Amino acid sequence: MGRLSEYDDLEQSIINDASKRMSDEIDFQILLGMLCEMGWTKVKLTPMTTERSNAIDQWVKDNIKHPFKTMGLVWVFERKEDASWFVLKWI
Repeated sequence: MGRLSEYDDLEQSIINDASKRMSDEIDFQILLGMLCEMGWTKVKLTPMTTERSNAIDQWVKDNIKHPFKTMGLVWVFERKEDASWFVLKWI
């Protein structure tokens, strides 16, 4: 009986994690749409290695001083100039 309970706990944890990810993605898509309507610039990267992803995160931390948002491969920048520098460096 204890084993079934452990399985149920694991299953519920997986369901909760998936629900949270889905909720976060929906929230980001809504925010993305609103920001783009306000003039922010969206940039979508192609899939990459973890090392490249870490390098991008560090570059953004060091070089982008104005507001931006990101989720996964999608970035959105308040300033078009920041988006342009980002594209020139990473795409």
